[in-house]
Amino acid sequence: MAILLERNNTSGRREDLADLISLVDAKDTPFTSMAKKGAQPGNVLFRWQADSLPEPRTTGIMDGKDVVLSTDAENYVKDGGVTYRAELSNYIQIFRRTVRVSKLTTNPVTNIAGVKSELSNNVEKGIKMLKRDIEKTLCGTNGAQAEAIVGGVDKPYLTRGLDKWVENTANKDATLPVPDAFCTPSGSILRAAGGHSTANLDEIKVQDVLQSMFEQSGRFQDLDLLGGTKLKRAFTNLLYTTKGETDTSQSVIRTLNRNSEDNVYRSTVDVFEGDFGRLRIHVSQFLKNSFSGYIIPFEMVEIKYGGQVAEVTELPDFGGGPARNIEAVLALCVHNPLAFGKFDFTA
Repeated sequence: MAILLERNNTSGRREDLADLISLVDAKDTPFTSMAKKGAQPGNVLFRWQADSLPEPRTTGIMDGKDVVLSTDAENYVKDGGVTYRAELSNYIQIFRRTVRVSKLTTNPVTNIAGVKSELSNNVEKGIKMLKRDIEKTLCGTNGAQAEAIVGGVDKPYLTRGLDKWVENTANKDATLPVPDAFCTPSGSILRAAGGHSTANLDEIKVQDVLQSMFEQSGRFQDLDLLGGTKLKRAFTNLLYTTKGETDTSQSVIRTLNRNSEDNVYRSTVDVFEGDFGRLRIHVSQFLKNSFSGYIIPFEMVEIKYGGQVAEVTELPDFGGGPARNIEAVLALCVHNPLAFGKFDFTA
């Protein structure tokens, strides 16, 4: 009797392809998610004002002495060589992603597993890619740039990224520079150039940064620290490591204390509470490196969108298949850089 075995029947066999598509790289975009969304800029170059208060006075006034405007009056915009209010500015930036699918991918003759519409699927991915582009730019090292063509090379508008906003006077952006009086104080920036790294981060250094920020605001605040993966590990290590010195070297000892009945191993720090503020730690993979981090009072950050967050428009189909343009116009507005802090590690 003839018998047909599955292993011998290879002719005309249909492929069994699961009706799903798995996307591994789906990183969060915490900065654009937490920042305020503002009104669209009035121009490609937009401006706002930052303000500060004069130093308190402890001097008294003689009884019966008349007001002398030339010496007693305080100009709260500028007094002598001290500027209390200044103008800040930034450029907009255009972000764009374009998708196209071929005729056959939209034809019923082609049945793609896991996708009802290749065009819709690609538009959805394009929007996600655009959001990641925006996150990387707003958290990045771009300086402000006006649009120009230099030597035949296009120089588009660039909006100044967070890393360039949170800078002291020595390292500030040369284009649309922040006035010295409103640059982030050096004490609020912990740099690797000073011998600091994630390996030797300790609570004293973190407290020093928070103290400098407190001296600007005068308030104990709940702040958000947007940090890279290795900076987050360094904060966790603050809780579990102690340093001991010998005559010739320094050793690091990691100790863990937990209830023997616990069935969950916990090794993380999500909040750092110091004398001058509380840091809620968020991990980002869109910073300039995994060692850096920014202390952000999010009420002082605004993303100004020019119209819709992401506008999808139909492009002409000249026979190659339908195409869509995904575009956003926006700018980063940092209300007052004095209120920010930074961990600027490189190793």
